[in-house]
Amino acid sequence: MKKIDLKKIKKFIPIIGIILFLYIIIDIGVKEIVDTFSLIPIQYYILAILLFIPRLIITVYKWRYLCKKQKMSIGSLDLSKINLLSNYYGSLTPGGIGGYIRVFYLKKISKASLEKCLVNMLIDTTTASIVGFFIAVIGAIVLIDKLPGLFPILMIFFMLNVTAFVVFMKKRSGSKILNFIIRPLIPKKYKEKIDQSFESLYEDIPRLKDMVIPFIIEFIIWIIVGMQVYIIALAFSIDIPFHMFLLIHTISVVAIFILPISIGGLGVREGTFVYLLHNLYGIEPHISVVISLSGFMVKFILPTFLGMLLSFRKDAIL
Repeated sequence: MKKIDLKKIKKFIPIIGIILFLYIIIDIGVKEIVDTFSLIPIQYYILAILLFIPRLIITVYKWRYLCKKQKMSIGSLDLSKINLLSNYYGSLTPGGIGGYIRVFYLKKISKASLEKCLVNMLIDTTTASIVGFFIAVIGAIVLIDKLPGLFPILMIFFMLNVTAFVVFMKKRSGSKILNFIIRPLIPKKYKEKIDQSFESLYEDIPRLKDMVIPFIIEFIIWIIVGMQVYIIALAFSIDIPFHMFLLIHTISVVAIFILPISIGGLGVREGTFVYLLHNLYGIEPHISVVISLSGFMVKFILPTFLGMLLSFRKDAIL
């Protein structure tokens, strides 16, 4: 039997989402989608994009809070730059993996250990995903009569995120994982170094009760993000309450984490969004696709553009 080359398969995974996206576009009709884009007044785009400013301020506040808890000295301006750069690189890679570059920028500025910076990023991103899945689970409960299969899937991912976060945040449970799962797999000559790195991971790690504020801030961030897309949706005079739109939008976003098979979530997000809006509210597919794509643009076009400009500057991160 011929051996399966996993490396070759990995190369094609990001293309799956692109193929799905192209299928959606062709199936709906390119001309119809292009014409629908022209129906959105420019002021809707401007208002939605401007909401990125309070979003960035709140995001940086949360990040600086975590840095202070970890006794890392870094200013809001530098954190803003790193945020823009990680947004840029994250938008170019499947599952946003390029955003992990923030760890190295954070280490360069704060002079903290790589392990501490890695923990900082993991806490920041995990709190964001936990809140996202929590909102999505609420949406699944509200829609359980119409979409009964959605709840168990989202609940599983939510519980996995929460469990992993709680286990990771406690040194005692984290050390058990290291000793029983990871450590036995490491060659003897590297075990001492791994033990030292493990100690660095838990250096000045925040307590679980310190996470209340970051979780509250994340709720606000998800609401602002949903509002950016909702403003675009209002251009089509859709009759959907904001709280329902927020739930649907969040479900379409977390679908990217469940299926990280495309660059920037392209295809997965649109497919989920079209399916939910059409089946729940009868919104035409071409309108749903345009709302989704326009929403993606207003959420990321400004931070991505600014991040791209910063990436060209060698002195962007001093």
